[in-house]
Amino acid sequence: MSDFFEYNKPDLECKYKILVWPNITYSEDLEKDSFVVVLTNVIREVNKLVPGVFWTIVTPHEVNSLKFDNTEQLIYDIPTYPNAMRIHFDFKKVLELVNCRKTDYDIVYSHLPEHTLQLSNLFVNQTNLRPKFIGYCHWYEVGENTSYVKNVFLNNIAGTLEMEECGVNSEWLKKLILEKASEYYSKQVIEKLDKIIKPHYLGVDMDTVPNREIITNSILFNHRPNEYTGWNDFLKSMDKLYAKRQDFTVYVTLGEQERPYIKKVNLNRKDYSEFLKQMYVGVGFFKNYSAWSLSVTDGLSRGVPYLLPNKFCYPEMVGKDYPLFFENENDFLTKLESVLDDTNFRQKHVDTLNTISQNLMWQKSIGKWFNGWDIFQ
Repeated sequence: MSDFFEYNKPDLECKYKILVWPNITYSEDLEKDSFVVVLTNVIREVNKLVPGVFWTIVTPHEVNSLKFDNTEQLIYDIPTYPNAMRIHFDFKKVLELVNCRKTDYDIVYSHLPEHTLQLSNLFVNQTNLRPKFIGYCHWYEVGENTSYVKNVFLNNIAGTLEMEECGVNSEWLKKLILEKASEYYSKQVIEKLDKIIKPHYLGVDMDTVPNREIITNSILFNHRPNEYTGWNDFLKSMDKLYAKRQDFTVYVTLGEQERPYIKKVNLNRKDYSEFLKQMYVGVGFFKNYSAWSLSVTDGLSRGVPYLLPNKFCYPEMVGKDYPLFFENENDFLTKLESVLDDTNFRQKHVDTLNTISQNLMWQKSIGKWFNGWDIFQ
């Protein structure tokens, strides 16, 4: 027989208590981690929509951007290596951490489906709390985006099935998940997943007014230098361009200075946002996979036009008629040179992006999640 713990009801002025379970993939600087960026905007916008919400956030250390009047942070040591982070769950420590003797939770908002089954089991079997489980998944592990041999896709799915709704960042990604899951699960399970998984489009903070001069012929690659981002193929293409002309600089934020034309920048989130305004053009060179990346929306929100592959989530993200899509390497290099050599050509697309970005504002996007946040009803 499981033990059932007593708990204190929250203060009357607090109508809803949410426990937020994290997904930490960039522990070196949590302010840059996509979980923190998304959650900061979620809390800000939900505070406008629903009064009386209190957020308890599990985190490996304090994060300044998550400090609101109605938040608290529970410090919990989480492994930093992604594979270890996804499979590590210390039942006893988590039970002590969430402190169900004294704290009531109405909702568990899990950003890590891999742990959601364990969390659901913990609450149901070890406490007398029955919170709703909802979520957002930053990263379903599939072969196209996972560098290590054994991934945790089945754990992703098991946790997702515990949720009333789980957001993903595009319809394209949802279809990919259902396709991959159909290799293991019955039609009935796939139909259930189809109802649970919903597109939760990521937003942008519009700030396209330049405060510095744009760096001439600067090319931004603000993605991880991984296989799925096309890093190695991007370098091969830029090597070809460098053999032809040497009047450009590629700026990277996570890669290394592997070529004479590359310059690395290492900035905090605020300075990074200001730095983006100096960039002349951005590049997404994804080959086998690309969910709706914050790296691209970061740049779009600062008025940086991006060359993007005409596939994956991008037609959904910026519209199928987006003028800077490329089909192959030759098309990429041709359009990149057009942008570098013709400022009028570039400015035309900057103006187009401003219109696109206006439709991607965080307040417009987040307000639609969870059916207008009717989970509080």
